[in-house]
Amino acid sequence: MNIVVDTNVALSGLLWGGPPNQLLKWARDRKIRILACSKAVDELQRVLGHSKFATRLETLEISPQDAMSYFLGLISLVPDPEPVPSIIKEDPFDNLFLAMASHHQAKLIVSGDRHLLDLGSFESIQIVTPAEGVQVITRIEEAAGSLA
Repeated sequence: MNIVVDTNVALSGLLWGGPPNQLLKWARDRKIRILACSKAVDELQRVLGHSKFATRLETLEISPQDAMSYFLGLISLVPDPEPVPSIIKEDPFDNLFLAMASHHQAKLIVSGDRHLLDLGSFESIQIVTPAEGVQVITRIEEAAGSLA
């Protein structure tokens, strides 16, 4: 199953536990495919470099580069989507996740961002929180018999 995670979900999964981390574990184990394009990867790298995450990275004994290397090993890199719709005016970067999911046939967009979540869906692609994403993927994969 192909999914798209936004920057905050990727960051949360890399630095903390919970549902975002579960999604990354499933990607690591090749139970799901997390799609990301270079623009999304660049945004995550920029955010990981923020000083507010330095203490957490230090606690985990990893650098921003270590976190990025790990993330790059989890994802399926896809081309930057063109065109990108202009649906979300409040945070135009979020439109990238809509376009990426649409262009590359993702089944879910996983986000904690209200601008995305308030849409509910985009071109029949569900937009869900990380906890909802884990529930949806678990139900689908259990029905298919492919999640342990």
